[in-house]
Amino acid sequence: MNKLLIAILFLSAAGSCDAAYKDWSDENKERYKTFLALQLIDTAETWTAINCQKHTACSIEELNPILGSHPSKSELIALKLVGNYALYKVLDKRLDDDGRKRNLRILNGVFTVVVMNNGIQLVKQF
Repeated sequence: MNKLLIAILFLSAAGSCDAAYKDWSDENKERYKTFLALQLIDTAETWTAINCQKHTACSIEELNPILGSHPSKSELIALKLVGNYALYKVLDKRLDDDGRKRNLRILNGVFTVVVMNNGIQLVKQF
């Protein structure tokens, strides 16, 4: 149920933040939807790690420099909502269509790498 709520929040962000989204090019709207999907995947993976951390046998640690190694679910949601809202505002208000296209490409590239590296751990035990 919680994952469904998160999905609804992220997917509704595209249309609810500002009316100017409707003026974006179709190409940039698709890039922004990809960005939101990557955010949703990253949030779901972190959510799973938080659930795992409740068990003593879990060796997963979050590598988020803002949230630390053992974030709470409320911290995760707050960071994602505030961060995504701020990024949307920058993309919407401060950039023309070409700048938005460039920045969305960068954001999608960065978060693709983040999502791909989630869950990859090397654990040394002696």
